[in-house]
Amino acid sequence: MITPAEIRQKALKLFNSGEMLQAELQGETLFPWSVAFRKPNARQQLNDFASIRAWIESLKKQSAENTGCGYQIHYKVFNHRQLGEQRLPETIVFETRDDLLRFIHKLLEFKQLLALATTSISHYPILHEWICAKPHLFMKHQEDWHPLFSVCQYFVSHPRPNCYIRELGIQGVDSKFIEQHKGILSELLNQLLAPEDIHVITDGSKLNTFERRYGLKYQETLIRLRLLDSTLNPIPELNDLSLPVSQLVQWQIPCEKVFITENKINGLSFPDQDDSVVIFGLGYGVDSLAGINWLHMKELFYWGDIDTHGFSILARLRHYFPKTKALMMDQATLKLFDDLCVNEPEKSRCTHALKNLSDAESGLYHDLQQSKQRLEQERIPIQYVLKILKQL
Repeated sequence: MITPAEIRQKALKLFNSGEMLQAELQGETLFPWSVAFRKPNARQQLNDFASIRAWIESLKKQSAENTGCGYQIHYKVFNHRQLGEQRLPETIVFETRDDLLRFIHKLLEFKQLLALATTSISHYPILHEWICAKPHLFMKHQEDWHPLFSVCQYFVSHPRPNCYIRELGIQGVDSKFIEQHKGILSELLNQLLAPEDIHVITDGSKLNTFERRYGLKYQETLIRLRLLDSTLNPIPELNDLSLPVSQLVQWQIPCEKVFITENKINGLSFPDQDDSVVIFGLGYGVDSLAGINWLHMKELFYWGDIDTHGFSILARLRHYFPKTKALMMDQATLKLFDDLCVNEPEKSRCTHALKNLSDAESGLYHDLQQSKQRLEQERIPIQYVLKILKQL
């Protein structure tokens, strides 16, 4: 049997869903709104007569009949074989929107929400469709709506500002606020900005998406690399470089091979190779290489640990560069240096299903999940590394 507290929960659920705001903005009505509840059957009436009487009284006590607002109880008369005529609740109804809002103490909040939505739509009519489609999202951010709206107004007036978030200078809005609200700002800017003012990201990378999409500068990932052939050096003795991604995109290094290794010290000690460079120290940050298109024209090798995460990074890199070859990440290498293996902790082991691996690599990946073996790059003797590189 439904209680007044449960009626309140159902009413709150309706309010929080945004359906009431949506209906108001669309000129529709949800009222009268009936509350679904289970009615006592004939057996319950006989066995729980006293509790049913108490239930009816508790419903009446908090109904509009007693309080002047809230829900109405509509009764139906039943003839019970043993108890005789019984008058039981048939429907529980909020006749009007304000009846429900007063019952859950949300009338003022709803009026403020409606005013906020109406004002916003008057500035940008296109927001009518968005708020009606996602009223719960609008309500979720109502307390921050004014600074959010200020940010949107700035971008509408200054699309693709080509500066850092720190430099926007929007009155009453600091850079931390924008950093913390990129999700909802993206929702709104996608509605308000012209298509030509929104950059479509096609490289698959999720790094700095907000900044790239709306024309902001951002702190780029630094890519560290070594030129393994002295003839590639733009300046004599200059071979260890760290560059922002955007600069490395422009510098199409005239090499044939590019080695990518997870371990930093292995990158620093990587042997000299003709027409080759080594990129190192990125780990899962290989996403940052996604936009360097000239890498597609190179022979690409990835050398990671022979463990579950090494193959996870290889799979991720192949998502962007499908022709990437694995280097010293095979069963033969693992077997040869079996005595140098350590355990990969179970809690930190990668267990995801990985795409972009060969059958042999997938088999080894699954074996590693079971055996807990881990052969780290730096444990492989440099003599073996030299031997493998000579075979390429």
